[in-house]
Formats: sequence, C-alpha cells, structure tokens
Amino acid sequence: MKKRTFVVFFSILLSVFCLGGFVACPPAAADYDPLVSWNEGTTKDTIVNFVEEVTNPNSCNYVPPRGRIVTIDNDGTLWTEKPLIQGEFIKSRLGNGLSDLKTLGFLTEKEVVLADLELPEMTPEDYKQEAREFLDTQNHPYLGFPYIQLTFQPMVELVNYLRSNDFKVYICSGGGTDFIRSFAEDAYGIPPENIIGSTTQTEYIDPEEDGTYVLLKKRELVQPFNDKAGKPVGIDRYIGKKPIMAVGNSSGDLQMLDYTDDDQGPALMMLLHHNDPRECPYAEEAGIDCPYDDPVFDEANERGWTVISMQEDFVTVFGEEIDQAQIASELDISKEDFGTVSGEEIDQAQTASELDISKEDFWDRIIQEVTR
Repeated sequence: MKKRTFVVFFSILLSVFCLGGFVACPPAAADYDPLVSWNEGTTKDTIVNFVEEVTNPNSCNYVPPRGRIVTIDNDGTLWTEKPLIQGEFIKSRLGNGLSDLKTLGFLTEKEVVLADLELPEMTPEDYKQEAREFLDTQNHPYLGFPYIQLTFQPMVELVNYLRSNDFKVYICSGGGTDFIRSFAEDAYGIPPENIIGSTTQTEYIDPEEDGTYVLLKKRELVQPFNDKAGKPVGIDRYIGKKPIMAVGNSSGDLQMLDYTDDDQGPALMMLLHHNDPRECPYAEEAGIDCPYDDPVFDEANERGWTVISMQEDFVTVFGEEIDQAQIASELDISKEDFGTVSGEEIDQAQTASELDISKEDFWDRIIQEVTR
C-alpha cells in the first residue's frame, strides 16, 4: 500500500475514533494564534518577529504607538480584484450609460475611478449608502457570494493582529475613497478617517437656494490620482508621517513601499503574490489571467522585501464557507443540497475523489486497508 494512501486512511480513522471518544487525542494548542489562517513558515515568522520587535520597549527597534503607521492597499491585497468590485458597482448604477461599459471589467483602477465620475452628483453619504447596499446584496458572478464577503481572510487577520498591537492601519488605494469607506470598517475594522483613496472634489452648496446647504460630490478628481507616485503624496497629505509597514500587491504599490523603505528605522515592506488557483477557480470560464504575476516582484526580491505567497502562506483564501462551497461545486453537490452536507462528508468525498474511488467504496477501502 502506498505511504500516502495509508496516511490518509489512518488520519481519517484516527479522527473518527477521536470524535467517538475511543482513544485520547492530542489537546488543542493552549496559545491563541491571531494568524491562524497563515501557514507556519518564513512569512508568518517575519510578520510576528517584526511586530514583537517594534512593540517591545526593551528592543532597540522599539517604536511608540504613535509611530506605528501601516498603509495597506485594498484591491487585490485585502479583497478580490477579479473583477474590480467598484467597477461592478458603477456598471450596476449606469446600466448602458457608459459607452465602453461592456469592457468595464477589464479597465484599470484609474479608469474605473474616472468612470465613477459619470455617476450623478450626490452627497457622500448617499453615495456610500448606495455602494454598501450593492456590496451587501449583489453576488460575485462566479463565486456566488455577496461582494462584501470576498475579503482575503489571512489579510483581515493581519489587520486585526496589527490593530491589537496598537498599530494605526490605513488603507491606501487607487480605488474611490467613499466607495471604500462604505464597507471598510465592517469588513476590516478600519474606520473611515483611515481611508486614503482617489477622491472627488466636494462642494458645500445650497442647490435649491432655500438656505439648506449640503455637501455634494463633484465630477472632478482631487489630484494626484492615488496610485503609484500618488500614494506617497496621499500618505503625507492625510497622515503626515511615513509608515513603518506597507503592504501591496502590484506595481501600483511600488512607490508606497519605496517611500516606506527609507533606512531610517525598522520597516517591513510586503507584496502579496497572486499565485494560487484557489483565488479564481473561474478564471478559464471568465477569460481572465489568474493566477497572475507582476514585474514588481523582481524588484521586491532584489531589495529584500517580503513576498507573501498566496499559495504557500495562506491556509485559506476567502474563508471556510467559501472554500467549502467551491469544494461542493467541484464534487457536483447542488447549492440546494449543500446546506445538508456536513463538513466531514465533504472531506470524505474530496478524499475519495483524490484517491480515485467512489464515495460508496470509500469506507470499504478503509476497512480493507486496516485489516490487511
């Protein structure tokens, strides 16, 4: 019997006996792991060691809480960007009102923000309300879950871990400021005042000339656009301090990481590498490149920045619920029946599939192998 096959069978049997109380099982680890969705390894160690260094008053790299500034990109770093979700929101609002709407899913972040200017003038609060309703009620066309749920679970854990250690976490994104403000506090725990994005001009006016003033979003961008070289400008404009940690995922974040890497004290620069098919199991059907690469990783390796491998460092991408739904889809379990299928049944069915045996023969094979 192959070693891998025996290990799989033995592991399943052991878990069954443990659950049934037949044998004593190893106790759960006593220490709480704030980064439980990260695989053990160099990347996780780098994060933990950096945080412990800068928060330890006895360390020569200690940084007081007021200086623990972190800037993190949003699209493709904290949640999916296939497609750009703000672009999908604009598409839903404009219908056929945009001439190149059919290609909106393939536009750049800057083009999406410019398309946003096509929306009617409205108050920031009305805009955020409409954006949030869209995120809560509209599903991703392929993953089938509301957009608000499509955050990368390990990255959300990273944000929470940093905040619990008195880091001030800011989102620094090319996406629209008000769009990100509509959900960031609920999705990541990052408040509206900590959002640095591409911003439209606003004006406090009395549109009806009746003494009632309102703040209106105008169809004009505040310059510069908050991407590439615009990110350090936005950071200085809205924070007034350099970050000691910056996290991105593409060439659009290069200048933000370069700005952080100033050799003036402890600093951690990180880039998320989209090298995992779990992120976009629909890539072929949608006709998109995923997994995908970026030239920025060559510079990251040259400069000693930390590259987060989605495939190697993430235990899960979106979280258990979405992972199980993807497995159910691969095993041809209907959405209607999925709620009645237990996690153990899915695990068994997936293992049977990997071993190329039918689900009906699965337990017969376990008995045969153990009694052989």
